[in-house]
Amino acid sequence: MLLFFDIDGTLFDSKRRLPATVVPALEQARKNGHILFVNTGRTLCNMREERITSLPFDGQVMGCGTRIVYRGETVQAMEMDPERSLGLLTLFREMKLPAVYECDTAMYFDPEGAGYPAIAGFREFAVQHGICRDIREGDPEFRIVKMFAFSDEPEAIRDMEARTAAFGTPFAAVDRGRGGWEVIPAGYTKATGMDAVCRMLGMEIRDTAAFGDSSNDETMLRHAGISVAMGNAPEELKKICTHTADLPERDGIAKMMKKLGLI
Repeated sequence: MLLFFDIDGTLFDSKRRLPATVVPALEQARKNGHILFVNTGRTLCNMREERITSLPFDGQVMGCGTRIVYRGETVQAMEMDPERSLGLLTLFREMKLPAVYECDTAMYFDPEGAGYPAIAGFREFAVQHGICRDIREGDPEFRIVKMFAFSDEPEAIRDMEARTAAFGTPFAAVDRGRGGWEVIPAGYTKATGMDAVCRMLGMEIRDTAAFGDSSNDETMLRHAGISVAMGNAPEELKKICTHTADLPERDGIAKMMKKLGLI
């Protein structure tokens, strides 16, 4: 089978710790002939932690389907050029919509943009991992892949979707709760990433299993042949899945993989 795993809240627990049973379970699954992919909202810059790169995966679907890597080779990638990225920055400033701009090289922050309390946490994370940059005109590496926007008003997010479409670069937003919205290029999802991997490997979507815990995993879980919601997932996500696992910190991944006969 072709197995897809979210990272945060799925492989890692709520405190971003990796349970000791995860790596042995993944290694055994590969020995049993299964093909393993990460399927994450993280962009390339956010995948360079050693504890992620050392995981025994055959490939990665990153940025909600915008980049696909198989056995170390990039087979699909989407990013905007700096001119288009600066145009989007101007649009977000006009809308007074706070945002973090996720690129392949770094997480970018706008010193002239609107503020929101949660941005401080994103900046702290980015600084900790050496991927924090302030936006400066003329930076050739400011190439937007996706964004994280903040608003307590859904109408503002709907307006953003309409205005980015009119700008010629449509984005779709996924509600991540507490005023946070994952803003992804229209036409890309974790499910489209799965389809691209299936085409590449000559496999059928019915021969896939997916493990996830949050709203940006919904397309992946609805699409997979076998869908597993982690124990920490919201109830509405559990309802659409074929199985519900235990919490990550209680070895939910390993126990469910055994139950499914994958290991």
